[in-house]
Amino acid sequence: MILGGFLFVWSVRDITAEWPQIFVGLTSVFCTAMGFGLIIMPLDNNPEAE
Repeated sequence: MILGGFLFVWSVRDITAEWPQIFVGLTSVFCTAMGFGLIIMPLDNNPEAE
């Protein structure tokens, strides 16, 4: 999630061309979504119970 936020700020502030800004912006959204998904993913604390 931190990487996604950094990429978003970097793409808005420093990149002036249109297509690289779109690509980095979409990558930042993907990184943020993956980080959030890993945070809320339930953990298997009892592997013996099947």
